[in-house]
Amino acid sequence: MKTAILMANALAVLAPRRFREIVGKRFVRPRVRQQTDTGRDFLATLDAGWIEGPLGRQRVYTGGKGPAVFFLHGWEADAADLSSHAQKLMGEGYRVVLIDGPAHGASEGKMASLALFAEGLGAAAATLGQPFAVIAHSMGAASSVVAMSDGLLNPKAFVALASPCSLAGNISFQAGAMGMSRRAIKLMQEGVEAVLKTPISRFDIARDAPAMTAKALFVYGDNDVIVPLSAGEDASAHWPGARFVVKQGLGHRGVLRDPDVLAEVASFLDDAKG
Repeated sequence: MKTAILMANALAVLAPRRFREIVGKRFVRPRVRQQTDTGRDFLATLDAGWIEGPLGRQRVYTGGKGPAVFFLHGWEADAADLSSHAQKLMGEGYRVVLIDGPAHGASEGKMASLALFAEGLGAAAATLGQPFAVIAHSMGAASSVVAMSDGLLNPKAFVALASPCSLAGNISFQAGAMGMSRRAIKLMQEGVEAVLKTPISRFDIARDAPAMTAKALFVYGDNDVIVPLSAGEDASAHWPGARFVVKQGLGHRGVLRDPDVLAEVASFLDDAKG
């Protein structure tokens, strides 16, 4: 790993254009993998269907009756990640809709981005109806805010689990933690901006949050090494009336299964129903 980082930092100095091109393309190409086997038995009990998303068919799993809740996973994961939350809420009288993002899970496509995930959420809302709530993890949560900001999604409640606040900030945090140089990080941000064909500043919850009307809950673990707590502090501080909760001892994926987090989210949605 250290050798790979040294080589990357060297390439950023010796061939910056090439480095920028490589990292930009890599940023939108997820590896095909499952983060977990947990929850797949629950998915098998749901109705598996398709919606037409931005890159072709997207897999959706639906079940239960009551107010609809959309669930969206993070980068290089799939719908099984949110199965614990969905199973609990379906048992408490909600209709659950778990979505595989573009190029993830069973969905079609070979590339993915915040914007494409947001378009996929919009497609789900256009096909299945607007949800009462959205519960999303990591990149999925940031994408949900993009969808809301673009008018594709209009939930009454929103739960962000370990969500980055800004794309630029999260690139800087993760790359810096790996030992990437400042020059390499700057070129990475430029490469991502080029491949997305959108200013990287567009993807910032703190920028969009003041206009949001959904009741919001931001939940983070204090052992998260992927997204810093400061991201949640910043995002929730700009969102009118948002709650910011930190769970002790949990990492980036711990918020997906922890019983206390499941109960916190369920209680929040019950309050939001009012």
